[in-house]
Amino acid sequence: MTEIRIFGHLSIIGWLLLNIAMSNVNKWIFVQYNFNYPIILTTLHMITLFVVQSVIIRFTPFGAAYGDGDDRLKIPPHLSRKVSILSLAFCISIACGNIALKYLYVSFLKMLMATSPAVTVAMSRLVFDYKHDLYVYYSMAPLVVGGLICTFGELNFSYIGFLAAVVALLLRSTKSILQGVLLKEEKLDSVRLLYHMSFPSMLILAACSCIFEYDAFFNGSLFSSVDLWHMIGLSCLCSVGYNTMNFVVTFFTSAVTLQVLGNVGIALNVIISVAIFQNKMSFLSVIGGVLTIVGVCMYDRALDIARYMRHRVSKSWGPIK
Repeated sequence: MTEIRIFGHLSIIGWLLLNIAMSNVNKWIFVQYNFNYPIILTTLHMITLFVVQSVIIRFTPFGAAYGDGDDRLKIPPHLSRKVSILSLAFCISIACGNIALKYLYVSFLKMLMATSPAVTVAMSRLVFDYKHDLYVYYSMAPLVVGGLICTFGELNFSYIGFLAAVVALLLRSTKSILQGVLLKEEKLDSVRLLYHMSFPSMLILAACSCIFEYDAFFNGSLFSSVDLWHMIGLSCLCSVGYNTMNFVVTFFTSAVTLQVLGNVGIALNVIISVAIFQNKMSFLSVIGGVLTIVGVCMYDRALDIARYMRHRVSKSWGPIK
């Protein structure tokens, strides 16, 4: 039990560090090296993720449960189409997130991304007619209001960055819904889902890079900067580590713990980003950020509150005769 507890604590620390490092390293690449190719950066993330997941599934004990040899990499044919749709939402979401990061500071972008539960709840209700508990809807109020206040109070606002962030936010919510279907209804495990998502995502992003950022291949200064490629390599490692640690933290703790850690990660990202990049935050941005984090915390605990209130009501009224 002691070893499991130690590994659990180490996985939590690793997840938080990678969460903070990934966003700030990417922003550093865009700011300090004037790297204007966010889609190419995302493509490199996907290539690294694909290679690492292939090794994990094929050559490590984690993949032993899936069979031998190439059988470890196979999924039922009827799931391939659903995974491809998920991959499209996944890669465009990440690419738009990196585009937004190029124009916006990490602090503002993290506050916007924190409102994703509100978008997810709205989409699941409108598109899939899924009804949530009343307390879930209550938690949406501070999320939405906080996001709006952050937007109005942002001192370094960019329309391009904001539009990219909104697209990333919508697709991130779409990804969450589709991912839930594959994991819960189709019983596809997380490790293989990540692997099979990374391959089509890599191809889609590579094609987009050739179309929209083709001038990078003729920019000799990019290939001569050793420091830049050291940072890009670090960014790729952070991306792979962050996605992998999601599963490790869930394994050693729980999905609820991961959600709570997400709230801590948002707050730490904002504080560290402001310290690194020295971007100013208005009073409105601070108020909006606090409201957003409160809303996320309420959303994480909505089901627990609902169960507690139902228990209180049933206890007050007593058993029905």
